[in-house]
Amino acid sequence: MKYFLCCLILLLLLGSAISTVTADNPQAPTAAEIINKHLAAAGGKEALAKLKSRIAIGTVKKENDPGIKMAIMSEAPNRVSAVYVFGKYDWQLSYDGSNAIIRPVFPRALSPIQDKYGEMLASGLMFNSISLYNVLLTPEAYGAKFEAKGTKKIKNRVTYVVEVKRAKAGSARLYFDAETFMWVRTEYGKATFSKPMREFTNESVAHGEDDNSVDFYFETSDFREVDGVKLPFKYEQSITYPQLHQKMSGAMSGTITEYRHNAPIDPKMFQ
Repeated sequence: MKYFLCCLILLLLLGSAISTVTADNPQAPTAAEIINKHLAAAGGKEALAKLKSRIAIGTVKKENDPGIKMAIMSEAPNRVSAVYVFGKYDWQLSYDGSNAIIRPVFPRALSPIQDKYGEMLASGLMFNSISLYNVLLTPEAYGAKFEAKGTKKIKNRVTYVVEVKRAKAGSARLYFDAETFMWVRTEYGKATFSKPMREFTNESVAHGEDDNSVDFYFETSDFREVDGVKLPFKYEQSITYPQLHQKMSGAMSGTITEYRHNAPIDPKMFQ
């Protein structure tokens, strides 16, 4: 009997302690709350809605290459195009509103990488806040659903994680700084590919023993105000061979030097 009373008292005390801990810790924000705070931090829905096109101009670096020119163009409601002027060719990643365009075409052995880029472009989340193509403003128009997934540290800063699911464009995870609520990272999932045994041509063949699994992401930082909204002036983008030569996968860092809003964009840039 004494043992039973001791156990009952212990359970009551434990229950009280749990109630106290729960009361002292406010409920984590919902996905809608996180997104609304991000939109407010970025300048507000009204200011964002006024921007119908955006051109970002700057440079990127990869491996030991010198900085090369790049431009990222976006146009409402859902067109986007990035052009990187590498030494031997221009790398283009575009979405014309219906189809993804990637040039030059990846060799057959790297088709999973090309498919992943196509999925990323169609998601409406490629290039993060650099692109105007933003499903956060009108999720119903894109059939997007959001779900909060807790917190995670990104480069020693706590972020809120929101998963985005779209019926025809897969899913992605967005990371918002827990203090500033700026959108600092997008993760698009993995792709696995085999290293071609020859140079980057359509005749390359795969070497099955060298399978690689790559996590695709896009990170932004150095936010500054431009035309009433906050935009990133630095970014990091995961890339793979053949854009890389010294290793199969890695990152490319970009620096934006200029933004232009509501400027006309030649439709050919999205083709």
